[in-house]
Amino acid sequence: MTHPRIPERGPMWWLAGAVAGHRRAFAATLAANLLAQTAALAAAATAAWLLGRVLTGTPTDLPPVATALAGLVTVVTLAAWWETYVAHDLAYRVLAGLRGQIYTAIARIAPARLLGRRSGDLSATVLSDVETLEWLFAHTLAQGLTAAVVLTAGTVLTALLHPWLPAILLPLAAAVATVPLWLRRRSRRHGDELRAATASLTADVVDTVQGLRELTAFRALGRRRALLAARTRELAGLQAANAARGGLESALTDLLVALAAAGTLLAVALLVRAGELDPAHAPLAMVVAAGALGPATQVAGLLKEYGTLRAAAGRVHTLVTAPPNVPAPAEPATPAPAPAVVFEDVRFRYAPDGPEVLRGVSFTVRHGQTVALVGASGAGKTTCVSLLLRYWDPDGGRILLGGVPLDRVADVPAHVTVVPQDVHLFAGTVEDNVRLGAPDADVVPALAAAHLAIDPDTPVGERGVTLSGGQRARVAVARALATGAPVLVLDEAVANLDPGNEARLAATLAAAAQDRATLVIAHRPATIRRADHIVVLDAGRVVAQGTFADLTADPDGPLAKLLGLDRPDPGAAAEAGGSQGAGVIAEGR
Repeated sequence: MTHPRIPERGPMWWLAGAVAGHRRAFAATLAANLLAQTAALAAAATAAWLLGRVLTGTPTDLPPVATALAGLVTVVTLAAWWETYVAHDLAYRVLAGLRGQIYTAIARIAPARLLGRRSGDLSATVLSDVETLEWLFAHTLAQGLTAAVVLTAGTVLTALLHPWLPAILLPLAAAVATVPLWLRRRSRRHGDELRAATASLTADVVDTVQGLRELTAFRALGRRRALLAARTRELAGLQAANAARGGLESALTDLLVALAAAGTLLAVALLVRAGELDPAHAPLAMVVAAGALGPATQVAGLLKEYGTLRAAAGRVHTLVTAPPNVPAPAEPATPAPAPAVVFEDVRFRYAPDGPEVLRGVSFTVRHGQTVALVGASGAGKTTCVSLLLRYWDPDGGRILLGGVPLDRVADVPAHVTVVPQDVHLFAGTVEDNVRLGAPDADVVPALAAAHLAIDPDTPVGERGVTLSGGQRARVAVARALATGAPVLVLDEAVANLDPGNEARLAATLAAAAQDRATLVIAHRPATIRRADHIVVLDAGRVVAQGTFADLTADPDGPLAKLLGLDRPDPGAAAEAGGSQGAGVIAEGR
């Protein structure tokens, strides 16, 4: 299987490019920040100029200057408020777009490429990492550009006061701004380690909450708490190391700022003493120098978070740019109205260098027919279902749906629906869960068809915890029937039902199967007996096909052996026909 290669781009550049779709909001953020910073520098310079003239007794028309100063302070206040609003508006717009890209990526790569990721780790990427990037969009991009402009303006003003002042100011300002770059490798390592440790702890917490009943039942809560405590200590140690590095950067920055201030003060004093600088301009020179150093300090503060931002950006970038497991149909086609499912010499392996899981599998599920797929653990049953749902594409052969190759069907879930053995229900109501695949479906008939006498408004806890196993299974059946999909896949949907409900639901499914092509992963002998056609898999090959009577006529045949009919136990034959027989075939890939 091959996939189109996505061009490589660094995660930080990629994220900066995410602003491109919000040029107007970014321009407003840049303008507001620039106005606030330049107005603040102008207000400080005006106040310093006025102070210098007052201290030297230079005649000054005070009211106009005071009015101008008050106006500048007002501009600073309003611009700062405006900058806060538009910067966060920009950040939240970009983050909303990123979340949309993440959800699209998950839909594109699920479930195949998510099988190796823990749900807590994925939650950390979707929630924590994206929230971390708020700092980049709200407090970094526009502010960094503004700092460069204000630093340039401050340098020009100091040069106008005296050409030697920039010679002192610029080297120290550059040193202040680049302090985080001196420790950038350590910052990157700390950022990567922090994000990984945070994701690991989040994943463990999610696993603990989801498995609380099992942990309690097996008296493992103490060991689990010890694990979480160890993870917490590990994270705390990494946070302490990161804080120590940040403290070192802050100390170096403060030292350089103090040296710059002292150096500027000494230079101003010497210039005034030598008569090269008007004493009235001395306060102005000091304030402008400090105003120029402010942006350099701000840049240093922004770069200090680079490691954490880069790590979060890398995790989001990896998820969003992951290639699809199966390509979109190049030439979409619509299956026949009453589609049959055809496997033609299908071959498949999960990894290029892995073992072949399916080896030339061929069978057909006709419209109105129920086909049971049986076999021991590892025979390839679940893999056949995964390929039919197009989680992967075959390495060889093909699958046809209504005469159309499956890789040309634009919306496979619209034509194929599944009732899994491990049912997942969402927090909400029974009605919400039944309507998952068909928002406008009539819930009551679907529940009746699934033999579930329950109020549609009944609350369903997370993962269906408020319902019994049988109720969860029947909600899943109702959900599948409500979609009206012409192909129905049942992965031992009756495993959690008692014999009476199993028989009634089986009758309902048999009636529903008249209008569908139904594929059943069967383990129970009674389920296998009810199928119109049986396909027996062994080690990825079809070793037998036919009706139940034909395949069990030979006691040494593959199906008879799976059901235990080859044993001389007189009860084995009876069990083969019963709904609760002992001959249950283990599920596997």
